Amino acid sequence: MTEEESFEFVKNTLKEERITPYHKDEIETVHSVEECINCGLCINHCPVVAAVGVDRFTGPRSIAVELSRSPPEFWSSADKVYLCTGCGTCREVCPKNVNVPEVVNLVRARIFEHRPDLVPKGLHVVRETIVEHDLAFEPWEDPEEKVESRDVRLEHLGLPYVEDIVKKDAEVLFYPGCQAEERAQEIREAAKVVFSHFKVDYTLLDEMNCCGLPSVLMGDDKTSKRMAALLREKIEFLGVKKVVTTCAGCTSNISDISIRDEWNIPVYHMVEYLAEEVGLDKLNQALGSSNEFSDVTVTVHDPCHLIRHTSRRTMQDAIDILKVINGVKVVISEAEDSCCGGGGLVAYHSKDVADAVVQENLEAIDKTGAHRLVAPCPLCTAQIEANLFKSGSSVEVDDLMVFIAQRLPRK
Repeated sequence: MTEEESFEFVKNTLKEERITPYHKDEIETVHSVEECINCGLCINHCPVVAAVGVDRFTGPRSIAVELSRSPPEFWSSADKVYLCTGCGTCREVCPKNVNVPEVVNLVRARIFEHRPDLVPKGLHVVRETIVEHDLAFEPWEDPEEKVESRDVRLEHLGLPYVEDIVKKDAEVLFYPGCQAEERAQEIREAAKVVFSHFKVDYTLLDEMNCCGLPSVLMGDDKTSKRMAALLREKIEFLGVKKVVTTCAGCTSNISDISIRDEWNIPVYHMVEYLAEEVGLDKLNQALGSSNEFSDVTVTVHDPCHLIRHTSRRTMQDAIDILKVINGVKVVISEAEDSCCGGGGLVAYHSKDVADAVVQENLEAIDKTGAHRLVAPCPLCTAQIEANLFKSGSSVEVDDLMVFIAQRLPRK
């Protein structure tokens, strides 16, 4: 028997026992768990535990402990591992930097592979959409209705329509993400307005596909890697030099896979790109004298995928940009960096948990006295806006790109 045949024999034997060996890129995560000192900080700071209690969600430490079990026992954690929003607060406060969000993904992947019956039904529905359409949201059945919806949104927001651009060798690929592509089209359109105003050499994908983050979060390793490979193929074909997104989750995920798979291309959130590549001086020139809108007090929400999975600097950039806009006063919420509950796909199967987590945000937003909340993430804006509306709040919610695009001078 050759070495290759021996490897396949061992792998198949392990599969029969419902065991998947750790991959090379998982070993560091596994070892990080060994550093846990059982201090309990992760439990004390977990927004899900705070919202629903340890009886419903036993917390980050209990999930990390699953790695000390034999792999066939991973499924014993299925009732709690899918309630993690993946916010990364636990990792941020951990004195030993135990990578609990990646532990969650690792455990979910084993459950998905060997016990798909334990994966929440709502996640199977999402998977079916991705497998069929290469998108996390089902595309519009009638393309004309999608255009009509887009035009109504633009008219309501007072934004001009900028023609889509698809070309090779542009400086930037603008990747809006599935939600802005199919649901929150105003974000996609607002970003094009901003790019156009600052004469950025950009392109869109000829055909949008998911970056694979939802597949990662449900544990569908095969589909997530297929999405990543498909996106890489399109990026290489276009020959762009940078990727810019308006979605916090897409930013963190594409950054991760770009490093993992050696794409050798930088990935920016639009906020980072505006601050670093366009610059505050140009932004001030464009936005500092705008007087079309009345003075407004805004507060911000920090998406977890930016501040804990990318860089906290990004939200300082966001505040710096808001402060150069004429007539805008920024007030900081006590819970600006608290998870909105929308992450980890929790809302797809346990909406009560997601909505319980966001309550801390709602109370803090109300205390600020702000007229508007802005956030650079379509998932966060949707989750917070829906819950503010249900609570009867008068605070309006905008994606940051929409807020900026509205205040750019019209040429």
